[in-house]
Amino acid sequence: MLVIDGAYGEGGGQVLRTSLSLSVVTGKPFKIFNLRAKRPKPGLQPQHLACVKALAYLSEAEVKGDELGSQEIVFIPKKLPEKLHYSFDIGTAGSTLLLFQTVVYPLSLSEGGEVVIKGGTHVPFSPCYHYVKEVFLPMAKLFGLEVDLHLEAYGFYPAGGGKIRAFIKPWKEFFLPTLPECFIPENLTVYSVSSERLPAHIVERQLKGVLSELPNCENLIVYKERVKSKSDGTFVFLKSLDKEKVLYAGFTELGKRGYPAEEIGKKVTREWKNFLSTKSQFEEHLADQVLIPISLALLKLRSAKFFGFSVAKVTKHLLTQAWLIPKFLPELKITIEDKEGEKGYVSLYRE
Repeated sequence: MLVIDGAYGEGGGQVLRTSLSLSVVTGKPFKIFNLRAKRPKPGLQPQHLACVKALAYLSEAEVKGDELGSQEIVFIPKKLPEKLHYSFDIGTAGSTLLLFQTVVYPLSLSEGGEVVIKGGTHVPFSPCYHYVKEVFLPMAKLFGLEVDLHLEAYGFYPAGGGKIRAFIKPWKEFFLPTLPECFIPENLTVYSVSSERLPAHIVERQLKGVLSELPNCENLIVYKERVKSKSDGTFVFLKSLDKEKVLYAGFTELGKRGYPAEEIGKKVTREWKNFLSTKSQFEEHLADQVLIPISLALLKLRSAKFFGFSVAKVTKHLLTQAWLIPKFLPELKITIEDKEGEKGYVSLYRE
């Protein structure tokens, strides 16, 4: 049984989610201690417990420590999931997208399936629905993973009430694409969204903030929307496809009380411009999220030995994934050049 220190690296829920996914995929049981030790509220919170219970249900796992506040769990999977319709309700504004990213690999590497998840769709400390739909999934498709993802209801903090539906296809073919040397954008798309109960001018002011940072931008596509939701919320999402139509990048900024709408637009656009200035292939949030599909594709393609990419900034999440994935996939070696907070290069080797 693998024994994992949950306090390593970013010391949050990522260690748990990655372990759950790869445990079911590989059939390897694990024990995590110091679970979420670096968070203000250590141990399992509702969204993390939802991940444990979902993966246990998919794999008929034997589990110990699956209760709120637990800082240690043992997880012993028994089988790969069947192709069925699955429904999971986090019960809070916990991220539906993080739960989706936990179940997608066991299902895709088995027979596929349909999954409905209720909870938060645009909440802090997690990728929002638009990012997963418009950036993560197109990038994962480059390596063979295919999912049709749909938003059926928006869910903001604190009430949640959001709903996503995913049709996950069996992952039968694996690829390692040739990447452009750096991200040179072909176009830029901006979503300015707020709850319909909030003043209509918020959407316009968010967009005004974006445009103030892009005075001469060409090929700009704009979507403005006011949406129904249980809790009021607002966000700006910016995405782009590179000129070679291979790489995707995306940035999100959520609104909150006291945060001027113009500043929301300015903040997300400055992040976009900072990314372009690094002349990297992947932006910082994408790198750790696609490390699992890259790892699986590299191991499935027996003729391949190496895959590498540059990232705008090395993060704790990326360093944690690079440490954790080879524990479940020991034939894989992952190295990261340069320090946390700096531009880096990620190398994956199949030994």
